[in-house]
Amino acid sequence: MMSNPTISLIERRMSANRFDVSHALTDAEVEELARLATRAPTAYNLQNWRFIAVRTPEAKARLRSVAHGQAKVQEAAVTFIVCGVLPDHAALNARLLPFVEAGFMPADMASGWQEGARTQYADPRAARDEAVRSATLGAATLIFA
Repeated sequence: MMSNPTISLIERRMSANRFDVSHALTDAEVEELARLATRAPTAYNLQNWRFIAVRTPEAKARLRSVAHGQAKVQEAAVTFIVCGVLPDHAALNARLLPFVEAGFMPADMASGWQEGARTQYADPRAARDEAVRSATLGAATLIFA
């Protein structure tokens, strides 16, 4: 059987339903969780997600009201809302430029990716599905962070 730190982490993962309501996270800790979540892969490196950290008691109470009254939404130190964003192939040029400039990716490959994304996500259903996929991978990575 294979064994490495990632496999061990996956095997130890649990779903927390009770939280210490007196525990708080610093801004830096919340920012680090979001930074780690954005290390998840996305198609074409689109990074088409948004992470919203809900931290105030008032905001958590409003969120709880639309989350089937789940107490954990209000009790956790932070509750993240993970949003998928429809892929924007036009954003790829700026996102891939640093890789081209650093010599990691040929310019023609970057333009090929942009055209591939434009073609692939021209269908609104495909774009929606990709937004859901990207958000799901980001959320899963956040869970392990």
